[in-house]
Amino acid sequence: MKGSIRGKFMIEMAWSDDLLDRKERADFLSNYLDEDICRVLNLDSPWGAGKTYFLTNWRFQLLSEKSRPVVYFNAWENDFLGDPLLSLVSVIRDQLSIQGEKPNLVKKKVKDFTKRAGELAVAIAPSVIKAAAKKHLGEDFLDILDGEATSEVAEKFVEKILSKNQEAISAVSHFKSSLGDLFSIVSSSNNGKPVYIFIDELDRCRPTYAIELLERVKHFFAVDGCRFVIATDTNQLAHSICAVYGNGFASKRYLKRFFDSTFKLDNTQLDNWIVTHVKDEICPPFNNYKIFERHIGKPSYGFSDFVEPISTSLFSDKLNAHQLAFKALVLAFDFQIRDLEAILKRIHTFNGYFNKGTWDFFFCAYLLFLVHSDISIVQSYSGIYEDEDFWKELNAKYPASEKLYTGVANVSVHELARSYFRSLSLKGRNLTDLANGGGIDSPVALDVMRKTELYIKCFDVAKLSAQLT
Repeated sequence: MKGSIRGKFMIEMAWSDDLLDRKERADFLSNYLDEDICRVLNLDSPWGAGKTYFLTNWRFQLLSEKSRPVVYFNAWENDFLGDPLLSLVSVIRDQLSIQGEKPNLVKKKVKDFTKRAGELAVAIAPSVIKAAAKKHLGEDFLDILDGEATSEVAEKFVEKILSKNQEAISAVSHFKSSLGDLFSIVSSSNNGKPVYIFIDELDRCRPTYAIELLERVKHFFAVDGCRFVIATDTNQLAHSICAVYGNGFASKRYLKRFFDSTFKLDNTQLDNWIVTHVKDEICPPFNNYKIFERHIGKPSYGFSDFVEPISTSLFSDKLNAHQLAFKALVLAFDFQIRDLEAILKRIHTFNGYFNKGTWDFFFCAYLLFLVHSDISIVQSYSGIYEDEDFWKELNAKYPASEKLYTGVANVSVHELARSYFRSLSLKGRNLTDLANGGGIDSPVALDVMRKTELYIKCFDVAKLSAQLT
């Protein structure tokens, strides 16, 4: 009874809040990995892209369906334990012990596997050969290192080295044999589907630990009936490895030797996430201008300076104007889901700080994206925002090719933001002239004229909100 309740719980849990169609990708990868084309898959995405969510829910799905045995190993949580071999062995032992439909036989194989793992750990310990050589050869060992040993002592040393090497080779063979037997028994109740081993958070580990773990997987766990899915931020991991081997080290090429294939998680279903999270209640009306979600042709009234949309104008049948503006910001700054969750929390602070409907959604959201990219950029309004080099650098770092369509302009998020900053830099007659000049500057300047102090206060609120994590 408990098992059925647990299974039902996992079925309900798996992908229950999947807004980016991750399940479709998991199903694709399951079928791909079953074919034995790839034994070690690199799940490569930047920090915050949802790798842990993906692996956790994929695991829940496989467990609830009982379609494939699965093991989950959080590398970062085991980083402090030294050699990763025994940590991985421990997780495999504990999680596979309760899978499969032949529990007694599984436990027997698990016991043998654990024993062989212990033998392997002893055989490959780096200190073993050195300690054995010192024990058997005494101070002569130091002479060998100094190049002053007799041929007889050197010969004994080589014999000991070869003996330990043979022990290690034998231990590896026995370990892999016992591991293969365990996988075979556990998989027998799943139509022979392979055991899936998910390794998460590798890029957060110490570089030496990450390297050792990859080496262990490659040399000791490469057996039939097993598939590894290793989640990494490959760029970050490669950078960490360079810290060990030096900046000139070809770390990305080095990493490729551990993986048969790479799969990148993307945010192509971003609209679903935005629809669910960017709600009307946190979005005050746009002030004096409109962002069009779709092209409806030239209006029959107003818009004397009407312009047509262009090929890069951003439209959507699913998103409203606020959501479309938010999407344009996401595309420009190229943030991941975890970043967006943090930014969304901060957007709520504006509703709490200002009277509802008085603050400008786009301007405040833009400030928050700037804060998240570099908190030092956002400061109480100053001349930095009038500096042409500032905008050139910002556009180079966060290129915004998609345009928001307002009826009177097709503007990138940076161009629209710059219109606000331009208005804030002017006073008196100059600001009035800008408000009367037409284009997107006109409605923005009109609102800034009415609420200059509120706009300036937005800088402080945006920076304070950055302290929310």
